Amino acid sequence: MLAIVEDDASARAALISLVGALGFTGLGFPDAASFLAFEDLDEVRCLIADVRLPHISGIQLHHRLRAAGRELPTILITAYPDPVSSRNAIAAGIQAYLAKPVQPDELLAHLHAILGP
Repeated sequence: MLAIVEDDASARAALISLVGALGFTGLGFPDAASFLAFEDLDEVRCLIADVRLPHISGIQLHHRLRAAGRELPTILITAYPDPVSSRNAIAAGIQAYLAKPVQPDELLAHLHAILGP
């Protein structure tokens, strides 16, 4: 299962649909807090999170998971890509930093690199 943390409901629904079309199961969360409260975190194989989320950003969520001992592969998505943020995210252990709208082939390539074919 892929967890999708996106505060925009229509964008979240579109990402869930996209990962479904790519052959994965996606479960959506409106914010980091609801994801962190999810009881089946061990079932999540990859996290796809918006960079700009209310209260806890996508990168802060990644750091919280790591601090809690969870090495969950993470893909960040953003409508406001910038090279400095991208480099910082990758340096922090984020597997990919993608611009919205997410391109299906690009997302699939990253998911295969993270999870295998």
